[in-house]
Amino acid sequence: MKVSVLMAARNAAPTVGRAVRSVLEQKGVRAELLIAEDASADRTWEVLRSFRSDPRVRLWRFRRKRGAGAARQFLLRRARGRYATACDADDRMLPGMLRRLAAALDRNPRIGVAFGDLWITDAKGRSNVRHRNPLPLETWDLLWSHVWNGGSMIRRRLLLEVGGYDGRIPFGLEDYDLFLRLAERTRFRRIGGNPLYLYRKRAGSLSDESRRKKQKVLRDILRKAIWRRYRFRAGW
Repeated sequence: MKVSVLMAARNAAPTVGRAVRSVLEQKGVRAELLIAEDASADRTWEVLRSFRSDPRVRLWRFRRKRGAGAARQFLLRRARGRYATACDADDRMLPGMLRRLAAALDRNPRIGVAFGDLWITDAKGRSNVRHRNPLPLETWDLLWSHVWNGGSMIRRRLLLEVGGYDGRIPFGLEDYDLFLRLAERTRFRRIGGNPLYLYRKRAGSLSDESRRKKQKVLRDILRKAIWRRYRFRAGW
């Protein structure tokens, strides 16, 4: 198996079918799609069940909510591909994404993470803005930059070596934490050309209290990364 696609789905009945199809319609690479239905309160599970007959799809259903990070970690432990990538249940992979990213990793054994650009659309899918993921001058520059989880592909061996997704981290920051840890172990490669992934902005906004909590979590992630990277050099 070349690629394992990890999808966490919660209350995504209107969009998850399109997300799944965007994965299954990828050409030129052998892939499996692992999906964790995270205790949804809508018809997400019913939509997902319609794909059970496809041998590429493996489904699990949680009785209690675990969160996206914990769900992806659950799937990662069961993945069989050489490479792994994620697709959120309200986003879409664009044609050629898996083939192009897998080829980049095949050609560059010293590269652990390959990624490309994205289209970003609003919650209703009415407008698209191209987001160009920058390539840091040095991988450690990710402290001040960000590679998106969507539209990236990682060697599964490396994901497991760094511990995968930390399901304890809230606010969707588990991806940022993961890429900081990956940056300490491997090199990244940006793929040019057309965008590879369509990211849909989530509806709703955080309260002031939630924003403060999110900023605290972000500071904690950065503090831990700086400590890991520099404590020995500084003689701490």
